[in-house]
Amino acid sequence: MRHVPFENLDVIMRRPLNLLPDSLFDKIVMQKRGGYCFELNTLYAALLRALGFNPVPMLGRVWLRDPEETPPRTHLMHRISIGDETWVTDVGFGGRASRIPLKMGTETALDDGDGRIRIIPEDSFGFMVQREQDGMWSNQYSFEPTAAPLADILCGNHWTESHPDSHFRQGIGVGLFTTEGRTSFYGGMLTHRGRGTQTVQVLGLDATLKCLRDEFGIELNADDKETANIAAAVI
Repeated sequence: MRHVPFENLDVIMRRPLNLLPDSLFDKIVMQKRGGYCFELNTLYAALLRALGFNPVPMLGRVWLRDPEETPPRTHLMHRISIGDETWVTDVGFGGRASRIPLKMGTETALDDGDGRIRIIPEDSFGFMVQREQDGMWSNQYSFEPTAAPLADILCGNHWTESHPDSHFRQGIGVGLFTTEGRTSFYGGMLTHRGRGTQTVQVLGLDATLKCLRDEFGIELNADDKETANIAAAVI
């Protein structure tokens, strides 16, 4: 999570996403890019399987920004069984994502180095992941503990990638965790969060591309049409 950025740049460029593991490996590892949950957690699951685990995909609903209506199932994470214990593991949420796996079956809050986080039962949507912020518990995402079929995962990714209401089509969003916080770029603002918070404005296409290279190690190698789409999203 400190080396692979969370980012939506292919969505902004209108470059079609490919969730096949070989394609994700080429993009994320060989091209040193990132992605969002459907990409990052799919490749992460391939790593877990190679290490001998049996990750089970689950779909969740994102409750950030307090949506007025029930959000669609557009977040992918996995559960892992180790002995008789089950854990939720997720490297693709962005924001204030948990830096550690979260054990199911207990509501005990854990400190992950970025504050306290917990999983609690939720009557309508299975379970809710919550982060403590400003002394209050803030909903992050809910999830159903049943295994998500591939068809549902592809539908969720298609909505997230293509629907005009998708948050990921509204502007450039990039984030990378650090030892003490997170570096993020959204809405033309570069923010370093750690022991304190520092924010600077980044204006224009050239400055944005330089920010992506210098802060996140992202080189887009975009064609003219893709560059124009990036330029249209730049502040």
